[in-house]
Amino acid sequence: MSERSKENTAPQGARKGGGRTIMTGLLLLPVIAVLMPSCIVLAVGMLPTIVAYVVDRTAGKYLTITVALLNFCGTLPGLRDLWLMRQAYGEAARIAADPLHWLTSYGAAALGWIVYLAVPVILSMYYSGVTAHRMEGLKRAQANLVESWGPAVTPQGQRGPAEDQ
Repeated sequence: MSERSKENTAPQGARKGGGRTIMTGLLLLPVIAVLMPSCIVLAVGMLPTIVAYVVDRTAGKYLTITVALLNFCGTLPGLRDLWLMRQAYGEAARIAADPLHWLTSYGAAALGWIVYLAVPVILSMYYSGVTAHRMEGLKRAQANLVESWGPAVTPQGQRGPAEDQ
């Protein structure tokens, strides 16, 4: 098989995506070079987001999104302090080593994990209660119909709610 035929076996989208990634990287290099102290603070503060990305196997990456947003909010105070010091490397190292910065950024990431784990449970309990309430209302309405119209309105072979009691 020749070199040319090997190149043509790759899917069309795969070749375009690689070029796009390289172009994005090349465009971001000057930004990273200018904002290197901010990148240092972000790299230290956003480690829980990287862990969430590795752990998250879902298609929508909802865990990663939830943890990343709250983790970034927890990292913002350190970035604000750095920006007030005009992007100094020494200040970036001090912030990256500050236990309070770690506590705020990692604590916010922990809140992201809690939100991701707790919201489905809370919504499940809420919708179970709503469904049970709706079922009670439907059973009362059915009992009223049977009382008004008689057992002829119930399907054959099934007992109405009035007969269950």
